Amino acid sequence: MNKKILLSILTFSMLSLTSYANEVKLIDQKDINTINNYAKTTIDIDDEIENQIQQYASKNQFEFGLDSKSGKYFIYSLQPVALKPTDPDFVKSLSVAYEKAFFNAQQRFVMDIFGRMISQKESSLYANNSTNAKQFENKKINNDTILDKLTRVVDKSLTLTEKKLDSELENYGVDPKQIEKLTPTQKKTLFKNKFIAKTMKKAYGSVAGFVPIKSFVGKDKTGQYVVGVIAMRSPKTSQVAKDISMQRKSMIKGKGKPLEEIIPSDTKQLLNEFGLRLVFDDTNQPALIAYGQWGFNSKGLDSYMKMQAKENSKSMAKEMADAMISDFVNGNLQTVSSKQHGEIIEKTIEKQGDPQNINIEKTIKNIIDKINQQSKLRSSMDLAGFSTVRRWSTTNEYGHYVSGVIRKWTFKGNDIAKSIINDKPYTQEESTSNSTSSTTRTVEQSAEYNTVNDF
Repeated sequence: MNKKILLSILTFSMLSLTSYANEVKLIDQKDINTINNYAKTTIDIDDEIENQIQQYASKNQFEFGLDSKSGKYFIYSLQPVALKPTDPDFVKSLSVAYEKAFFNAQQRFVMDIFGRMISQKESSLYANNSTNAKQFENKKINNDTILDKLTRVVDKSLTLTEKKLDSELENYGVDPKQIEKLTPTQKKTLFKNKFIAKTMKKAYGSVAGFVPIKSFVGKDKTGQYVVGVIAMRSPKTSQVAKDISMQRKSMIKGKGKPLEEIIPSDTKQLLNEFGLRLVFDDTNQPALIAYGQWGFNSKGLDSYMKMQAKENSKSMAKEMADAMISDFVNGNLQTVSSKQHGEIIEKTIEKQGDPQNINIEKTIKNIIDKINQQSKLRSSMDLAGFSTVRRWSTTNEYGHYVSGVIRKWTFKGNDIAKSIINDKPYTQEESTSNSTSSTTRTVEQSAEYNTVNDF
């Protein structure tokens, strides 16, 4: 090849590459930082809470589900809060979200341990690629029977009536195209591919001893709140529930302290407290603490009505707290769920009743995604041993009124109640301590009163 020609080609190539480089901007570190910052800001708040839950599990060295190391069952659940802080019923919605999150965890626990599943898959395929696939067959009339004649007469009468009605509708100014849509259509399937997978699960079992160990409440910039809860059931928690149910002293003991020292004294801190706590009291025996919260809207209320609304909200909070304790002691849950998923792909050809109309081909692709679930939890318990630790009320950061009631159940309280019922003086037993127990008492965050190893 001529050297001049080769040199010209090389020069042109270099100029082209230089021009391309000038037009295309390379990604520098500034762009990378922008992308990373965008990724950080676009993560959903529920994903952020889920990440923290996984970090908590890694820190405490347990796995969700049946933990092979400890023989305990761990599970977590998330629930978005339905209302935003701008709504006057936000406090109520937040409390309900926690209850739903814990209830969902109870359902999944019962299903995992006591459940039974039925699975079914079905598919069908139809394809018509015949030469006359897109042609509609004319109906043949059989004149041999009276029934056929009567049918033909009725068809003609109806057709005549229909034509008259169409004519009258046109006289009244109805668009003929609109009338045409009312005429019957013929439909023919050319292709259909169907796949459906179905599962049905049923479970009935005890949630006694199923206890929350930590909760999370997060919000994003839009004001969307999400509640997360980690729950556990172990042989010890089940035994404690059984002992309380049978009103007998428990052999599960640990190093405890007065409940007044465990419960936060700051009212504002109580805003972060939801649900049940299983702890050890000053007698070193297991005890239950339940935090109930509810709210009320004070706008438009005079002083009397405001006090009454506050009292009503505390009454509701008390009922919620008592129900948490009862469910822990002997709750039974029944749940049924059915789910379907799959797809249906269908190609059809349609023709209006008027033979002059043009055939219309349609292809429809449907994704099937259906869930139907129903659950019910029931529990009952004698109220002997219950008492109120504290009643409180305050306003949150958004100015909503919040009312709370802290309830407890202790073996000591149960003994006092029995002495009153039997009209006998109460004799306090000396507290005992289990020297071999490795139980520790910590209050790391709002919803964690024990380590996962305490029970």
